[in-house]
Amino acid sequence: MKEQTLDVGGMTCGHCLATVKNALAELTGVKTEEVRIGMVRVSYDETAVQPSVIADAIRDAGYTVLATH
Repeated sequence: MKEQTLDVGGMTCGHCLATVKNALAELTGVKTEEVRIGMVRVSYDETAVQPSVIADAIRDAGYTVLATH
C-alpha cells in the first residue's frame, strides 16, 4: 500500500468531509486514513487504482485537488 496526501479546495463543513469520504469509499483499493477541511490522506493499492483516479473521484464529488504529496 502506498500513501498519498491531497490538498483539496472547496471543503468547508462536515457535509463536505462526508461527501469526499463517500466518494473515495467507492474506489476499489483505496482506504481513507484522514479527512480534514482542505486535506485528504489515503492509502491505496497501486495495483488496483492509480493516483489520478483518486484525484478524479474528489473532482467528480465537486471539489478541486490543489496539490498531491
